Amino acid sequence: MQQIKFTNNFSDLKEIISNPEKMTSSLTDMIDIFNLKKHFVDFNSLKSKGLAVSSILSLLIILPFYGLSSIYALFKSGINSKDFEGNKDAYYQIKNNENINWRLLLILHGKRFKYLVNNNKNTVSKKVTAIIFDDTTIEKTGKKIEKISFVNNHVTGRFILGFKLLVCGFWDGESFIPLDFSLHREKGKKQENLIKEYRKSLKKSENIKNKLIIAQKTIKSKKELFYKAKKNNKFKSNRTNIAKLDNSKVLYQKAKEKLKGIIKENSNIQKYTAECKKNIRKYYAKDKLFGLTNKERKEQYKKSVSKDSQGNTRRRECDIDKISNMITMLKRVVKNGFIADYLLCDSWFFCIRLLKEITKIKKGVIKLITMVKINGQIFTNINKKKICVNNMPEVYRKQKQYCRKLKADYIKINAYYHGIRVNLFFVKIGKTASWHLLLTTDLKISFVKLMEVYHIRWSIEVYFKESKQYLNLENCKSSIFDAHIADITISMMQHIMLSYLKRINYMQTMGDLFKDAKKEISQIDLITKILEIFWQIIELMCKSSGFDFIEFQKDILNNDEFLESIVKLLPDKKFNNAA
Repeated sequence: MQQIKFTNNFSDLKEIISNPEKMTSSLTDMIDIFNLKKHFVDFNSLKSKGLAVSSILSLLIILPFYGLSSIYALFKSGINSKDFEGNKDAYYQIKNNENINWRLLLILHGKRFKYLVNNNKNTVSKKVTAIIFDDTTIEKTGKKIEKISFVNNHVTGRFILGFKLLVCGFWDGESFIPLDFSLHREKGKKQENLIKEYRKSLKKSENIKNKLIIAQKTIKSKKELFYKAKKNNKFKSNRTNIAKLDNSKVLYQKAKEKLKGIIKENSNIQKYTAECKKNIRKYYAKDKLFGLTNKERKEQYKKSVSKDSQGNTRRRECDIDKISNMITMLKRVVKNGFIADYLLCDSWFFCIRLLKEITKIKKGVIKLITMVKINGQIFTNINKKKICVNNMPEVYRKQKQYCRKLKADYIKINAYYHGIRVNLFFVKIGKTASWHLLLTTDLKISFVKLMEVYHIRWSIEVYFKESKQYLNLENCKSSIFDAHIADITISMMQHIMLSYLKRINYMQTMGDLFKDAKKEISQIDLITKILEIFWQIIELMCKSSGFDFIEFQKDILNNDEFLESIVKLLPDKKFNNAA
């Protein structure tokens, strides 16, 4: 419906209708409870098209509940609301702004959730808490999207165009909330193998250079000893000087031969390094780096951003390995007060770097539980004997136990991995199943509790499914990388709000809550349209009767009894009861 000139004049009436003291509105309550405007206000200096960033971001948070997946869909829908004033370019500019610290907004949102549940007696949980890491594929359709690549989908086994989304989440005993994330692109196995070979050759070259420096110093000293012995023998020839001369000559000749061999080895490794570098360049030019041809990579959108901007930091993360980003995120969330009992992750993330870091953070207060690939790793048992992980089930077969509760065979082994004390649990569920390995730094945990805690990791898989289904997690179509970061952050903030709603309405599922919130938005939008029709009818009546419409409007808005009567006529039983 076309907006009329006096629509804003009934803002007082709208305020009464949307007032939580008069009515209950779960979604609008959530926006107030989570202090969204307060979190967004620091970014109002980045005004776009005259609109405050706080207003735009608040709208983006509730967008999916209108049944819309994008800003374009919003303006195309023809929804008429004061909240949507301005051109759609204003909304795009905010999402594309590289200076907005989306990571800070998400962590503030998470901290607000933590504060709310800790201060609500009905929602406080004393169960096990965990920090969970996992990744998922974010599928896209355009090869011109900034930083896009082909990534491996582990579920289907095929490569798809998109990003890998690495998520750090917190489980407080009842709810999973996302706290941080990074987007990654994959270079491809062939390219990674070429780079590994190149790095190996560089390392060998560095070692040979060190050997060469030592050999040159050695030959210099041996040469000095030889010439000194030669001089002494010439000055005074005797059996002792002759023996010294012969000995120094032999040592000098050996040093020369050794230096000659090292020089030859250095020459060969230099050639091999140059060949590795050449192969990488050929691959860049001919084959598909990131799954894209050279032409496709050149056609990709490239936005120029400041080196100090948040957008540049996010772009650099794209090419940093996931383990490094994982450790950085872990330290960041712990620094912000999210200290858990356990860190849970899949076998892909386990490595000695993670194990060392987890023992350092807060003096090892966070215990690691992770699945480990049985792939030839060497562990040391308590008797300081090194054993290959593949042979352990056979070596310790006499220690096998059966758990009736879980109907599983397991073997518990006390061991060290690179000097760090760990417990290994080999698990086999079913008669024909193969052994799986779980590793933990919690040395007191039982097998049953270990399995119960590790099952918490499934909550992040549920989060991925729900966010893709309801919250448009992978629906951003923009070519600009910053917009994808914005969209994912907003989706995660929406999930945190719905998680709180689910917490206080524990009988409802996430899908039910989403549908209820969407229905509520439709009702509010319907009420707005009815009120507009109401004012149009009143204006026409005033014109035909010769009354001053502005004065008549003021009289109505100052009449509490009349306003209460209007509220009772609105289409929702809960609005009638609240009035």
